[in-house]
Amino acid sequence: MNWQSPFSLPGQWYKGNLHTHTTQSDGTLSPDQAIAWYHEQGYDFCAVSDHWVLTPGQAYAPDFVTISGTELHGDGYHLLVAGLSELPPRAMEHEPQAIIDHVKAQGALAYIAHPYWTGRPSTETAALRDLDGLEVFNSVCEITQGTGHARIHWDDCLSAEQRLTGLAVDDVHWRFEEAGAGYVMVRAPELSEIALLDALRQGHFYSSMGPTIQDLRVRDNGLEGPVLDVVCSPCVEILFYTCGPQGRRFGALPGTTLSHASLPLQQEQIFVRIECRDAQGRCAWSNPLFLRDVLPA
Repeated sequence: MNWQSPFSLPGQWYKGNLHTHTTQSDGTLSPDQAIAWYHEQGYDFCAVSDHWVLTPGQAYAPDFVTISGTELHGDGYHLLVAGLSELPPRAMEHEPQAIIDHVKAQGALAYIAHPYWTGRPSTETAALRDLDGLEVFNSVCEITQGTGHARIHWDDCLSAEQRLTGLAVDDVHWRFEEAGAGYVMVRAPELSEIALLDALRQGHFYSSMGPTIQDLRVRDNGLEGPVLDVVCSPCVEILFYTCGPQGRRFGALPGTTLSHASLPLQQEQIFVRIECRDAQGRCAWSNPLFLRDVLPA
């Protein structure tokens, strides 16, 4: 088995926001004010990601760090970048693949930002090479225009076996009550920029608007074969998404909640990812498991 559940790894869970704007571009709080807000709200890290501005990471406090970040964009795309050391030339802005190649050469992480909001078809995203992931949820896009969710974009790319992780983010501008509505929970051995970036690169995290995923494991179920088990905070729905009609929805009876569910695994599913929804409509998302990593050929 090549897949490793982040819940089986040593370390701790660290809460962070990777998409944050300040007065360096189109936000209304200064970088110091923005970082202080996340620290005061109990986050462990954030990335200041202003438009075409690189904000280096720093050890802000013994219990809080920032990750180097920026948001790059051109015609029809926005790219959230974490761990960058040098901005690409602005002349490259309308060549998304060239931008991705430039930042990946520095060891940075590259995510397509709010693809529903930008109107970027999933076919165009799937054609890009070396992406790390996309934003499955963007708070400010959802609040202002109802275009914050990118489930179908993500599943289209996963069905084409493009191994993208999914981020939930604020994309906070401090004008729309969007702060704190989307975040990632990262499993890392320590609270440092290097450790967090490495965990993000390996997909050792889940994303959320509020619910928690408490465990995620592949279990041998004897003659029935392997199953994927998930345990979460009380929710009204647990959904297993796959390629095509191989997934399943588990719904709680009226007035009750669910905290665990299981799905038998089979090759034709291609991938499985899990979404847990609570009574307030808030979701938590696992990263995808690819069946070729857990089942014999």
